[in-house]
Order: sequence, then structure tokens, then C-alpha cells
Amino acid sequence: MPLSTSRMLSVDDLPGPKGWPLLGNLPQLTPARLHRQFDSWCDEYGLMYRVRMAGQRIVVVSDPELNREILRNRPGGFRRQSSIESVMDEMGSNGLFSLEGEAWRRRRKLAMPAFNATHLRGFQPSLEAITERLRQRWEDRSPDDVRAELTRYTVDVTAKLTFDYDINTLEQSGDVIQRHLELIFPILNRRLGMPFPYWRYVKLPDDRALDRALAALRQDLTAVIARARTNLPEQPTNFIEALLLAQDGGEFTDAELFAEALTILIAGQDTTSNAMAWLLYHLAGNPAAQQRIREEVAQIPSVLDRQPYLEAVAAESMRLQPTTPLLAMEAIEDTTIDGVSVPAGTWVIVNVRHAGLQAQNFSAPLTFDPDRWLREGPGNHRPDTALPFGSGPRFCPGRGLAMLEIKSVTSMVCRNFDLSLPPDAEPPSDRFHFAVIPTGMRVNVTPRTVP
Repeated sequence: MPLSTSRMLSVDDLPGPKGWPLLGNLPQLTPARLHRQFDSWCDEYGLMYRVRMAGQRIVVVSDPELNREILRNRPGGFRRQSSIESVMDEMGSNGLFSLEGEAWRRRRKLAMPAFNATHLRGFQPSLEAITERLRQRWEDRSPDDVRAELTRYTVDVTAKLTFDYDINTLEQSGDVIQRHLELIFPILNRRLGMPFPYWRYVKLPDDRALDRALAALRQDLTAVIARARTNLPEQPTNFIEALLLAQDGGEFTDAELFAEALTILIAGQDTTSNAMAWLLYHLAGNPAAQQRIREEVAQIPSVLDRQPYLEAVAAESMRLQPTTPLLAMEAIEDTTIDGVSVPAGTWVIVNVRHAGLQAQNFSAPLTFDPDRWLREGPGNHRPDTALPFGSGPRFCPGRGLAMLEIKSVTSMVCRNFDLSLPPDAEPPSDRFHFAVIPTGMRVNVTPRTVP
């Protein structure tokens, strides 16, 4: 189904960087800087251009209207790159994130009720308890690496809420499940970036370690699933129980429950912790914003309620640094994008970061200004161009939980601490690692006297 028919060109007619014989543009693409390279080429070649990688044609789209149309045209017209589903399936974590077509539709119908507001309210006491641990830890010792500390926090939250396992990495280290999770994410990222699936033929030491970690996690989660099926409560205390209680017109197999639980554990920790780290960094450079959050949470203490200014701070931080700036799609059938003929199998990279940093969409786009999300009046403000959780039918189902974590940590930190930037600190950089990870980030976290 065409997205636009104003003209008709082929992918090869699009502008784009000149590549090498056979390898195409692959030598120019550093994995850790992939998002920045795509932004730079967008500035040079326009909102839609082509890239070649070892024979694979790729269309990169940064136009916000076309991006939304592509994301709406799922799962019928576009899918995630087929390699993603293949790799996740091998790991036993082929869940809502990576499933496609009818399999995704069935799983979504079964799983989505588990993400509803009622279940999130039931998880709130556990979230508060883990957030209090973080407060106590930072009261006792100012964190050297805020992002690493927030990753510990999100691992604790996702494990507790997924299958009621209290890892408690905030107060101890060396947990076996934590070590398993630390193995999975980097190897997953590496496999997704490989042009050839070597691990299916030759296992490196990291690949064998991954197999052992997945087998151990499967054993642990299988036991949790068996207990949940035997003693299912009326109100869920964790995600697996919520999935079992939410089934309507179908039933999860144990393998499907494992896949969904593992998907949440993998996807829920780095993306949310990175988003929180960037947010605290922006607040550290803005004491007035910290004070406004303190005043708001004093009046609206529950993160389950609307907290307009805190939510505006989160939206502004994610506009500047979305943790998933690139969405890797693949055309399922021959189609057109803005009149460009796109054959089935063509990779389509949806760049959701670029539009949020353009002056035609946001006035003073590089300035951290949460008030832009609250005021009406002159100036450009197009919130529909910032898509930190995606868009369309495959909008991130974990958005509600992620926002609860972000609001819980931010309100706790502003109530109990002062954030500041070290005088000699350089601005942080970032690297693309499936999600975008901040690097070199330094933030002072100082306990404050609370009246």
C-alpha cells in the first residue's frame, strides 16, 4: 500500500553517501556512533536517503509525517528487521517486542491487559520499596556513576515486578540472575549487528556463556510459572500472574510466558535507566527545575496521578535524548514511501531522534526547556514529532511502567537530594548499543536537609 504517490523513483535514485565496492557504506558506520552518523547524513542528504551495506539496500527516513505513516503501517506493511525475530527466537525471548504478523496479534491480545493501570497500581508498593532502597543507598554514599546505579535499580524493579524475585542489587552484589542478565544484553546487541550468524556454526566463549545463562534463567522462570499456575491469586503481585489472570479467549504456554518475561527483563532495564540518567543530568544543570518538582510532588505526592511539570521534564529529556533513536524496519511487500518504490525486503530505518532536534519542530531545539510542553503561544512546538516510545499499533506496551519508574526516582531524588554538575565536568557523550547509553556522565548527588 503506497504511503504517497507524488512521484516515482527507485531506492537507487535517492541521494546518499558514496560507498565502497562490495561493502557499500559499511566501513563508514561505526556501531557506537550509528545514530549520530545517520543524523549527519540526514543533514547532508535530506529527510530520506539511501545507504548500502554489503549488498543490502537501506532507506533512512527522518521525516516525522512519513515516520508515523510507516509505524502505523505495521504489522501489515512493515515489520522489524527479520534478523531481530530470528535472534530473539533462538534465545527463547521472542515476545511482543519481536513477534510479527498473526503471532504478534494473538500475543498482544493476551498480554496487553497485563499492562493496564489496575495492575500497575498493584505493583506500586513494590516500586516504592525499591525506590526507598535507592534513597538509602545514596544517603549513605553519593553515587560515583549515576547511570550504573540506576541500572541496578531498574534490574531490581523488573525482576521483582516480572516474577516476584527480589534481586536487591542495590544492597548486595553477585546475584546469579543479575550476572545472567549482564551477559544477555551485550551479546544480543552484537548478534543483531552481525551480517552473518556465525554462532549457528561456531560458538565463541561468550556464546557458550550466553547459552548457560539462558538455560539457568529458563529453569528459574519455569519454577516461578509453575507456582503461579498452581497458586494464582485474585490480584496479581507480578507480571507473570497478571498475564495468567488477563487471558481472554486464549492461554499462554510456558514457553510464551518465559519469552514475555525475558523480553521485559532485557528491554526494561537499559532503556529506562538510560532515560532516567539523562533526566537527572538535565536537572543537575537546572536547580530551578528541581525546586519546581519538589513543590509539585509536595502537592501531588502519588506518581500514579498526573504530575504535569515532572512529566514535562521527562518529555523534554526524552526529546533531547531518546534511548531508542533508530527503529529498524523491513518492507514486507513492494510499497512506496513518498513516491519512492521500495521493494519487499528493503530495510527501512525510522530515525525518530532527528525531528525532535530541528528548529522547525521545536524553538531553540537544543535547549532544555520543560515549559515548552505546558505553555501555549508563539514558537514552534510539535510534540507529535517526538516519539520516544514509538507510535502506531506497536507503541511500546511498557510505557506506563517506564513512566512510573521515571517519576518515582525523579520525585524521590528531588525531595531528598540536590543535583549539580561538577565544575570541571565535560558534557557527556553517548554510544549506540541497541539503546543509546550515556558515557562520561558526571552528576553530584548531595543529601539535602528536608524540613
